[in-house]
Amino acid sequence: MANNAKVVCRNVFKNHDKAAFTKAYTLKWAELINQYEKNKRKATPVR
Repeated sequence: MANNAKVVCRNVFKNHDKAAFTKAYTLKWAELINQYEKNKRKATPVR
């Protein structure tokens, strides 16, 4: 039954190839920064 499970979260940093690691690390940082910037632009509700 465990073989049918879909992997949702995977470790992209578990890689012995330094070039692939660097690329994955940079892409994840860019993704986080873009997410932060997108959330920063949203209007906050007035309290």
